[in-house]
Amino acid sequence: MKKMMRTVVLGASVLGIVGTMAPAAFATSPLGDNIKGGCFFNTDENALATNGQNQGTIGDASVTTDGSGAPTGATVECYIKVDNNKQGQTDNFYTGVGAQGGQNNIVFTADATSTVELCENVTYADGSKEAENCQVATSQNFPPDAVVSLIDTVIGTAFDTINLVLSKVDTSALCIITKALGPQDVGGLGLITIDANGSLTITDPLGLVVLTNSCV
Repeated sequence: MKKMMRTVVLGASVLGIVGTMAPAAFATSPLGDNIKGGCFFNTDENALATNGQNQGTIGDASVTTDGSGAPTGATVECYIKVDNNKQGQTDNFYTGVGAQGGQNNIVFTADATSTVELCENVTYADGSKEAENCQVATSQNFPPDAVVSLIDTVIGTAFDTINLVLSKVDTSALCIITKALGPQDVGGLGLITIDANGSLTITDPLGLVVLTNSCV
């Protein structure tokens, strides 16, 4: 029987990790300086698309005032910690008077069991500082698991229908052609292959769908 076969869509899921700095529980600047807003980051991790690394951006969007409420200068340091270890390649500084902002690309490694934190240090123009503020980031599969399940069901139903149609079609002529071509990897990329029996397999680059015409 000639069939189209599908792979599980979940294999292409992207793990997204995001973090936004909430205000520290207690103001630590001895002179009453204050920051609103702060560090943020957003990264994705996928075995194929990012080679298993977390890739994305980190940045700052903040406003700083002194003890009287007037705008004041400050430098905001933003970085990532993985299992309490500072990831130096994610360390960036944003400076401004009254407002600070910017964004940079980052790459870091963290497995599924790692604790990822977004951390922030603030140094004000008068020399006072906020204590290091680190907050655990959140992660989410994209597409979300519920969406993946729905897509998988929809694709499965579609392929069941296609297989039913193909089961009623004589594709022996195609087998004659592929057997004559002989075993090979068409294009050398592993996307279109013919085995010794003449069975043809076509795989999309992301590995989501595999089309197979079996020849015996």
